[in-house]
Amino acid sequence: MPFVTEKIYKKLYNMDESIMIAKYPEYSKKLCFEDEEHKIEQIKEIISGIRNIRTTMNVHPSRKSKLIFIAKPEYKSVIEESTGFIKKLGFSEEIEIRKEKVDIPQNAVNVLTQDLEVFMPFEDLVDIEEERQRLQKEKEKILIEKEKTDKMLGNPGFLAKAPAAKVEEEKEKLAKWNEMLESIEQRLKNL
Repeated sequence: MPFVTEKIYKKLYNMDESIMIAKYPEYSKKLCFEDEEHKIEQIKEIISGIRNIRTTMNVHPSRKSKLIFIAKPEYKSVIEESTGFIKKLGFSEEIEIRKEKVDIPQNAVNVLTQDLEVFMPFEDLVDIEEERQRLQKEKEKILIEKEKTDKMLGNPGFLAKAPAAKVEEEKEKLAKWNEMLESIEQRLKNL
């Protein structure tokens, strides 16, 4: 490694002296790019948000979507320069940049950061009827499990004989089933 580093140093800086005896670099204000760093952080947040939504909605990675950016003019060039990364990391096939929220598809899912907002048309992500059927099946399975837990906790004999830890475990299961049902109901409602 030291030899490779030396070679790169001499190629880049075209100096006769070795990197081993060169002066340590000094901080330079002109090499501090706070504004650009902030803009890139916003794009990173958007990509994270897109990936989280896709995971939550169980969208297959092969399904690409259109991304509609609502951005301030100063972000336009950063988005355009980052298009390749955004498309690859955000599972997108097309990127559109707009100044205002006009003509956004009605059931688009959005990701919001401090300075940016992105909309993904829902139809691009999921076959709505297929997703509705999948959620119904999931809901039925959870209702069966919830019913078992309800019966157990409604049985006075179980409550009297079971260890407190087991009763508490079943109560936690019931809370989990209720939470999952609520989540599925919300997702079905959003469809």
